[in-house]
Amino acid sequence: MIQFTEVSLQRGTQFLLEEATLTIFEGQKVGLIGANGAGKSSLFAMIKGELHADTGEVILPGQRRIAFMAQEVEETQRSALGVLFGWR
Repeated sequence: MIQFTEVSLQRGTQFLLEEATLTIFEGQKVGLIGANGAGKSSLFAMIKGELHADTGEVILPGQRRIAFMAQEVEETQRSALGVLFGWR
């Protein structure tokens, strides 16, 4: 379970999250959409433990497995399909 309780995260004068409460139960799948600068990457950085809330509490399970893909990736000559299917 991932739980946010009254979490606030502020960047400059802008609140990305303000007293947000959320519970994601084991086995649930969650999609997150929003405009650029809305705080999607910051929220995920909190889940990954790379960023901490200004106020509130974030509770993460000890044995968690969270998959993610970096927002920016290096250019490569390899085909993404080749990597996926084992082609060279």
